[in-house]
Parts: sequence; structure tokens; C-alpha cells
Amino acid sequence: MTFTHASPAATRLRRACLAAVASGAALFALLPAAGPAAAAPHPVRGPWSDANYTPHQGDWRPYVLAPHGHTVAPRRVLSTDPRGGSISGDPRALLGQGHGTVRLTSTGDRTTSPLVTLDFGKEVGGRISIRVAGASATPPKLHVCFSESRQYAATTPTANSGEAAYAPGCDTANIWNGYPGQPYTYDSDSHTLTFDPSHLPTTVTDQQIRGGFRYATLFLDGPGRLDLGAASLKFDAAPKQRDPAAYKGWFLSSDNELNKIWYAGAYTVQMDTWMPDTAKSWPYTPGEPDHADAVIPGADPGKEVILDGAKRDRVVWQGDLAVQAPVTYLTTDDTDAVDNSLSSLAGQQLADGFVPAESLVGQHNEDEIRTYGEYVTWFVQNHYDHWLYTGDSAYLKKWWPALTRATAWLESVRQQDPGGLIAFGDAGSCGHYGYSDCGHETYVNALYVRNLRDMARLATAQGGKAASGTYAKRADVVAAAINSQLWDASTGAYRLSRETQDAYPQDANATAVLTGIANADQAARAMDYLHRTSWGTYGALTVAPSTPNASIKPFYEPLPSGFEASARLSLADPSGTQQALGLDLIRTFWGHQLAGDPGSTFWEKADTAGNPGIQQFTSLAHGWASGPTVSLTSQVLGVTPTGPGYASYDIVPVDGGLHWAQGAVPTPHGTITASWRRTTHGFTLTTHAPRGTSGRLAVPTGGKHVQVTLDGRTVWNGTRAVGHAHATSDGAHVYVDGVPAGHHTLTAH
Repeated sequence: MTFTHASPAATRLRRACLAAVASGAALFALLPAAGPAAAAPHPVRGPWSDANYTPHQGDWRPYVLAPHGHTVAPRRVLSTDPRGGSISGDPRALLGQGHGTVRLTSTGDRTTSPLVTLDFGKEVGGRISIRVAGASATPPKLHVCFSESRQYAATTPTANSGEAAYAPGCDTANIWNGYPGQPYTYDSDSHTLTFDPSHLPTTVTDQQIRGGFRYATLFLDGPGRLDLGAASLKFDAAPKQRDPAAYKGWFLSSDNELNKIWYAGAYTVQMDTWMPDTAKSWPYTPGEPDHADAVIPGADPGKEVILDGAKRDRVVWQGDLAVQAPVTYLTTDDTDAVDNSLSSLAGQQLADGFVPAESLVGQHNEDEIRTYGEYVTWFVQNHYDHWLYTGDSAYLKKWWPALTRATAWLESVRQQDPGGLIAFGDAGSCGHYGYSDCGHETYVNALYVRNLRDMARLATAQGGKAASGTYAKRADVVAAAINSQLWDASTGAYRLSRETQDAYPQDANATAVLTGIANADQAARAMDYLHRTSWGTYGALTVAPSTPNASIKPFYEPLPSGFEASARLSLADPSGTQQALGLDLIRTFWGHQLAGDPGSTFWEKADTAGNPGIQQFTSLAHGWASGPTVSLTSQVLGVTPTGPGYASYDIVPVDGGLHWAQGAVPTPHGTITASWRRTTHGFTLTTHAPRGTSGRLAVPTGGKHVQVTLDGRTVWNGTRAVGHAHATSDGAHVYVDGVPAGHHTLTAH
């Protein structure tokens, strides 16, 4: 997620870097190719390589990016460059193809070494192995550099602040060495593959995990030669998933781009799922090499955790889990990984109820233990979602005291304000997912309103009727305070904060809609404001470019962009305009990310030029960017839990201009399946739900008077329910409540 470190000066540096997201960088120029070894463009199967691919109903498996096992091979030799040495033989030997081996000969150190770059075709992570068949009497050291993108794989002298002289082909995860604007002064990123030259041939395996990369560049350090054969990777992400490609949930629609986005989001979260002893404790001390072997405190060592990013930070973050956990429930259903991640963070709660934003791994995190008050709200939200998706009442009971303490801490902060809103300045907990602000904000207070409503429901589930009523009343009070103090009726949008009244950011307005604080008119006006003022070439910006303020700058953030897309899909707009805009936002921003490297996972952030927002330091497989995977299942397909563990559920499709969609959702009771199709004659929804569940089904009206039948029986005649049917309409949908388990067809004519 965001990066943290120890000293006040370092804190100021971090915030300055986030506030002034770097823009631009020299594009990586492909090295001279060695004949046929450089052939073939990147990705994988049909839907990914064919721009004109037509999705086929039921045929979702070709979209899956995850491997079927835990050994993967590079897909091609991207480039070769002899530089001051030589490359002889067939470079395809590194792919296990061709004949013999490829010989790399160096006449000096790493600055003149030949380079060979392997392309795995998509984001991967783990430990690389290479066959070493022979070597000179005094062999050079064999190094491998990793990069998630070609753009930031250091090859030119000035790239990545001078990294090419020390680690050619690497990007960086070290904030003190080669962070944009700081010189790269020592090799903190390449891995050395050690072997005994007296025992050749042998297969040498990296002893360190590299969490996320697409490209691996081999180079030599010192004069001599090596004869190399096949390379492979032990894929260490999603380690408890024997077949990572065997999804339990899936999604498919008539739109190929949206389908790719759903599966890239699923794969991004899998790429962030690791064992708890593979964290980073960066930033490293000077001279310390890259490593990913720190331990997530409080985690069960035998179960996975979900880290924020594959490359970095490689710790568990509250805010990232708010997206990653629902993605996991809807795709792999790897609930053990979610449980372990949530528990590790809950175990770090302080005595006064404050919950740290991230795993306390290393001094840089521990010294900022009280930063990011926003993330306490995500702690509450994550546990509510876990109860809602899994129905795990024992888990809720275990952590219920921690939830009440966390909510009490938030309320203690609110009580300090005569206006009744939260601000974290006096609590020493300022900070956000991507900017710094200490005011009484719409965004943070909207999240708190949702916390209170969630806590009211959880208290009822725990048998605390009185506490439930208290939480519910408090939610109404805070919501009213937001609307009275932060809604600007003349502009038609919510302000950043009481202190910054002339900025109307994306997060404020999207969360006000998603949490139900905005009424229908406010929601429509807020979304219109964002579309009119804050949309750019690559999607929706954090704030309008014309906005003068010091707290938040315009750039592309996947987390609030996911909020905005979901908010648009949630609006009861019979014309379908807002829903279509929501899908356009997903196609534009997330499609832009897929069009670049690594072409399979989603980015931490992007600058206004559409480049990764912190250049070579940016994580390009970052879990909080996977929001569309959730929105496409829960809003476009329409399947959402409304009772714990899907004991009750909604299937309320949003077509947004699509012709059809279908999918499956794993639940504790079994799989719920749904499919819908829109034609010129109407709309048909077909569902199947397991025993122990009941649902509310719906079909969109398109703003027309439609007749609706359930399993062939009329339940809505265009204006009202027929017979004893529990049917209603809000103008955008017709809903039928209390539909029992089993197979059903709901049709609008």
C-alpha cells in the first residue's frame, strides 16, 4: 500500500512523494534481439492475445491467468545484448528449446556483461532456477534482475536514477536506494545464483523469493563464461492452492475487455497471497540486499496471508484487504488466507482500541504505529464483510471485543469535535491511502457511518439489541452532520473537509453514495460533478485538475476509482446512463493498465500521464486495485450476500449496455449460479441457489412498464404485484422477494 518508515524526516519524505506523484520516465528500449528468440508478442491464450475475441457462454477458463501448478517456464527470450562480452549458441536453450546451451562470456564486471532478458508473459513470483552446464576455470558470478515492466527495467545509464550500473534489468523496491529522485548507489535488487563450479552440470535455484516480476534479466559479474540451459520458476504465490487455476467462482459477459479485467483482478490477489514468512522488512539498511523472509506477526505460520503487493510492501494492510478479501471470497474462496490476515492485524490492537494500518514488520512500520486513522475504519469493515460472506459466527465472536474497542476509539476521536465529525489531527493519526489530510473529511466520516451501521447489525447477531440501537442512532447523527456541514448544494458535490471547502474529491463523493449518506438527488449530482470535472484520458482523477488545494493532487488511484465505478453501478437510474459510465470507467482505467506491463495484474497508482505513479517503485500487482472483480460479480451479475454466509442473498443485475452475463459464486451452502440475457424483447434472469438459502431476484425495467413472470407465473403486471407475489419496483428494477432455493427464471417482457 503506501510506504512508511521511521523518522519525522522520513515521514515528511513519504508524504511529499505521495503528494507529488512523479510523472514520466524514459521508456525502456528493447535490446537488440537474437534472431528468432525475440519472436512472438506477450500474453497467453485466445481472449488475451486476440483483440477481436468473442466471448462464448460458459467458456471462462481461457481467461484464467493463474498456472495449473507451481512450476512455470518463461514464454520467450525478450532480448539479448552482448554489450562488452558475447553471447553464443541459441538463447532459446533458456526456454528448454533448441539444442545445447547458450554461452554468456564477460570480459569485465557487470557494467559490460552480456544481458539476456526472459519474459514470463505475465506477472509471476517465486524462486528462479537455471541449468548451469559449464563454466570457465574461474567462473563469473551469475545474477538475475527482476522487473514488473519493461519501462522501468534499468538498462540505460540514467534509468531508475542510475540503477543500470549496479543492477541492469531491475526495478526497485527500496525507498532509500533509487527511489525516484534519489540516486541508486549500490545493488539492493539483483539476486545472486550461487553454485559449486566443481560440480557441473547442475541446476541452481535462487535462495530468495522475488515477489512480483514479469521480466528476468541474467547478467554476469566478473570475467569468464557460463553455459546455461533451461530456466524455470517455482511459483510461490498462492502456495496452499494446489491448482491455482481451479477457481470456485467465475464471471463471464458479452464484453471481452470486462472479462479480462475480472480475471486480472482475481490473479492480482492470488499474486499477493503468500506464506507469512515471506514479508519484506524494507527499507533495508545501506548495502543490504533484497530479501522477502520477514515474518508477519500474529499470523498462523501454517496458513497463507494476503499481502498488499507482490513486489512491495509485502505486508498485510487493512485497506487493501477491504478489496482483496471480497475478491478472494468470489474467486478462490481461500478463506483461511483471509482469516489469517485479519487475525494478524487484530492481534496488533493497542490498549486504547487503535488498530495499526499494517503488519508491524521492521522499525519503519513500528515507529509509525499510530499513523493512518482511516485504516481503523477498514478494520471494522473487513470483519463485517468476513461475517457477511462466510457466516462464521465463531470468528465474529472471537474478535467482537476488538471490534467494539476499535469503534469506541473512533467515537472518542469524534467526541472531541463540537460539530460531531472525526478528524485525526489531535489523535496523531493523519494519513490516507494516498494523501495527507487531518481535517474533518467527508471520506473518513462516511466510512465511519458505514462502520456504525455494520456494528448495529453485528451487535444484533451477537444478541446485543441495546448496543445495536446505539450504533444505529449514532450513524444517523454522523450522516446528518456530513450532509449539513460538507454537502455543497451550489456545486452539487461533497467537500473534501470543513477545512478544505473548495475541493470536491472522488473519494468523498463516491463513498457518500456507496454508504447511503447521499440521497438520490445528491448522488446523481455528485456523480455528474465528478464526470464533468474530474475525468481524464485514462479514467477518473482523484480530484478535479482545476482544484487549488494542498492536500490532494489529481492522479489516478485504483482504490477510489473502484469506489466510483461501484457507486455509479449502484444508482437506481432507469435510463442506464450512470451504469454505462461505471462500466466505461472500468474499461478505460483498468483496460489502460492491462494494455501496459505486466499486462496481467493491476497497479498501485498512475500519474496524470498514465504511467505507474511512483515510477520504478510502483507496485504493479497491488491488491487494492482489484475492485472491478467484486463489482462485476456483485453488481453486473448482481449476486450479493444479504444475510450471513448467503443465508439470504440478492441477484439484482445491472446490464450497463451488455447483452449477457453469467457466473458462479461460492457460498458456505454451495454454489449460487446466475445468468442473464437482454434482448429486444425483454430481459431474462436464470438462477440456481443451494438449500439453506433464500433470495431476492430482480430484472431491470429500462424505465418502462414491464410485465414480469417468475417461473412462467405473472408476478408484476407493469404497475403492481399480482396475486400474493412479493414484488416491488423502484422504477429501475422489479424485485421479487422470498424466492426459495432451487432453479428459477425471472423474465421481463
